[in-house]
Amino acid sequence: MRNSKLAACAVALAAAVAACNKAPAPDPSNAAAAADPSVTQPASGTDVATAGAQSTASDTTAAATHAAGTLLDSSGNPIALLPFDIDSVPLSTASLGDLPFFSLPDGYGPVNRPRQTRFARFPFRLGEGLHWVEGASWNSLIRIAPEARSGKEYSQLELRRNLESVLEQAGAKQVFAGPLRRDLYYGPQLEGEIGSGFIEGVNMGNVATTVHVIRQADRNIWVQLSTDTLSAGLVIVEERPFQATARWNDAFPYLSLPVGYDSDNRPRTRDFDMYPFWTGHSFEEVEGRTAAVGVQAERKAHSMHEVRRNLEAMMAEARGTRVFEGRIPREASERYGAEVRSPYSGATGFSWHDYDSVVYRIDRPDGRQVWVHARLDTGSAGWVVVERKDFVQTSALLQADVLKQQLDVAGRVAIQVNFATDKADILPTSQPQIDQVLALLRANPSLRLSVEGHTDATGSAEHNRTLSKARAQSVVAALTARDIDVARLSAAGFGPDKPVADNATEDGKAKNRRVELVKQP
Repeated sequence: MRNSKLAACAVALAAAVAACNKAPAPDPSNAAAAADPSVTQPASGTDVATAGAQSTASDTTAAATHAAGTLLDSSGNPIALLPFDIDSVPLSTASLGDLPFFSLPDGYGPVNRPRQTRFARFPFRLGEGLHWVEGASWNSLIRIAPEARSGKEYSQLELRRNLESVLEQAGAKQVFAGPLRRDLYYGPQLEGEIGSGFIEGVNMGNVATTVHVIRQADRNIWVQLSTDTLSAGLVIVEERPFQATARWNDAFPYLSLPVGYDSDNRPRTRDFDMYPFWTGHSFEEVEGRTAAVGVQAERKAHSMHEVRRNLEAMMAEARGTRVFEGRIPREASERYGAEVRSPYSGATGFSWHDYDSVVYRIDRPDGRQVWVHARLDTGSAGWVVVERKDFVQTSALLQADVLKQQLDVAGRVAIQVNFATDKADILPTSQPQIDQVLALLRANPSLRLSVEGHTDATGSAEHNRTLSKARAQSVVAALTARDIDVARLSAAGFGPDKPVADNATEDGKAKNRRVELVKQP
């Protein structure tokens, strides 16, 4: 945005509330339903995703608010979501350019780099509440431009009169004048997406605010201007119907990224693992093939809403069932330690309660079942995908004679013992290996062993040392319970301190997670 374009660009700010795109004024009998997002999909429970991959303006309000439940302000009071009749705005034929449509008055400029997204949603002030609009967005905090600071003072009147004049030239109609009411934007549902995503347009207190709408034959533009004696907040949305750019694929991990987004880290896949999916009342521990994918655009272009709408479109395409939507309770999210959360932290983070989550289950026609946990956050997003499948053993049992041979040659041998996730409980499938160690000790009564536990480098080193020692002690306990003299055995845990492979790869991490028998003098 540069001052040289003031006359040429002479504005266009128009974002039509999707619920209105040339629609007639709503029936008053339906006003309560239109204003209350709680009449749409619930925050938890199950529903089948049936929306198409492309939405129209007529479904914007429902799509924009379906995840929120009844919106609350920062004091816990309900916020009215109001309908708007776009036909009440006269049609403008002004020639308008691209977002943000107009330049600023001489000497004024953005404080920081403006935040511009391809598709977002913003709740504009209207009446005693808010009105949702979806589309391409732009927002910024405006003050004196750096190059003009030495010789120019900020004037609220000068800035507002310039912007209102250019809006009038573009054919805008003012549809609101009143206080900004910052508390509306910093309630539990909107603080992250709106309070942070549009922070430079709404973080200003109860300052003078006006909303202007430009209606044209092919688009609508909404502008919210808030001013005080030091600065101005400007939000512009060019309303446009949602067009999905991400598609459900036939190949694992099935979900693609929206146009303009990249995985912020290399997607991490595992041939077999367990990931817990929150269902609204408990965790469903799903085992199978896993993938963790981070989703991020350039910081100023990331839109939580754009990612959400694309995810919904892919789930509709796959006929997925939404199992949960909302925030996972803190006490639930803390049930699993770093061993579970760390491998997937690039996609769903460490603190599952700190962001909006959506969980889907897809039952494929061929019988395969796929689960998805999506993290929807202000600056980035991500998802974990698990295709449920049974465990297939690929390791071989080491017989007692093989154990003895390796101990004689190398002085140590790794055994195949599996434990419950982030616990020291030996799984029943490991009993045959325990039996072979027992046979080794019985056949060699003078043999003394140190049982040593090791982990990969995922998570806290101190936690891993404690866990690895506890697992070694569990193996010792299993042997002494079968009449092996405790004086012949000792237990130690080294956590990640003695790797035998590269922790940068999944294969290396698997090799580092081991229990070893070490021959003692």
